[in-house]
Amino acid sequence: MMKRCLPMLLMPLCLWATEPVPMPPQEEAPFRVVIEEVVEPAPAAEETPVDDPETPVAESVEEEPMTDPVPNCGHVTAPPKAYDLEVLMLQIFLDRHNFSGGVIDGVWGQASREAMRAWQRSEGLRPTQWVDVALYGRIAEMPEPLIRYTVTEADVALVTGPMPPTWAERARLSLMGYETLGACLAERFHTSERTLRRLNPAIINWPEDLAVGTVLMVPNVRMAALERPATIVIALEDCVLAGFDAQGVMRLRFPCSIARNKAHLPKTGEVTVKNMAPAPNYTYDPANYGQDPSVGKMVVPAGPRNPVGSRWIGLSLPGYGIHGTPRPNTVGRPESRGCFRLTNWNAEKLFELIRPGTPVAIVRSLKEYRPPVAPAAATPAREATPAPAEKPAEPEQKAKEKAAEEIPAAAEPEQESTPEPAQAPEQKEAA
Repeated sequence: MMKRCLPMLLMPLCLWATEPVPMPPQEEAPFRVVIEEVVEPAPAAEETPVDDPETPVAESVEEEPMTDPVPNCGHVTAPPKAYDLEVLMLQIFLDRHNFSGGVIDGVWGQASREAMRAWQRSEGLRPTQWVDVALYGRIAEMPEPLIRYTVTEADVALVTGPMPPTWAERARLSLMGYETLGACLAERFHTSERTLRRLNPAIINWPEDLAVGTVLMVPNVRMAALERPATIVIALEDCVLAGFDAQGVMRLRFPCSIARNKAHLPKTGEVTVKNMAPAPNYTYDPANYGQDPSVGKMVVPAGPRNPVGSRWIGLSLPGYGIHGTPRPNTVGRPESRGCFRLTNWNAEKLFELIRPGTPVAIVRSLKEYRPPVAPAAATPAREATPAPAEKPAEPEQKAKEKAAEEIPAAAEPEQESTPEPAQAPEQKEAA
């Protein structure tokens, strides 16, 4: 009985033991503020400039970008590693000033970097590795870098569909046009179809949804400032075509494809522009491609996808010329069979700036070239080919007619409807 009652008797005692014991009230410690005196280091003595003329002066060092892009008032201090709108604005800016890096695609690369640095030198600025504050300000002031464009019937008329696989089929075409409307619009605005798709995400099915009346956001490249160069320079190792004014300042710079086979490279030296054709066709000779010559030559019609592009500029160097290309994304590296290949839009720009007789210097590298600054360099290109000494000077209109007669009939586009169609002069290493 006692064992059963013992737990009941001990329970009140356990409950009393577990109750908290009240503590006597304590006074709170006052809050103390401790101020420590910090001794500031003495300012370093300023270095007094030395006026000794023999003291060496350090050369200006090129600006080195940081590893990763860092925002700085809307501008990043290092080039982006992928597609970026700021790179796109830079490429549009350089294209307007005729310092092209090739296709405008919004992606930073070596071609864009070299084009930017060339423009900086032409403006007397310090070449940098990426956009500095001064150039960023110029780009920000550029009016309407992107514009809206409505597709027209003229654009659609330039599309002829997929390229036939054989030269015989190509020779039967009436126009060597674009494969798609997207390719036509991309080349019109010096860009790529991929870039146009990025700028126009509402176009879901590209290029099937493109049609007359479609409104697109495109790079504004129609405001390029044009200045006629006094001398054209082709740098073989740099794969660059540049133009210098009479004062020896570079005013244009285009990437250029040159012969992949070193045996086809021309010798360095001075040549001149001999003839020009605005819409050349192309004579296909099987012998130049190692094929059976018994097939015979074929004349491929003019058009943007012609092997020599939309423009032909023949040089006094036999077998060589400056021309466009059906593949703009390949320009800027050794790729052609011997001639000097530009994008169609740069070939069209150059075509408007030069005339027969314009001097062309073929050099190994632009670093080795020293442009002439003599007064003779300021003479207009059209006066570079004077009349023979034994004949009196001819009036300008008569001189133009005579110059037209000197161009081979094969280089005159207006003869396309005749039995002898317009074409670039036949070459051994054409295109």
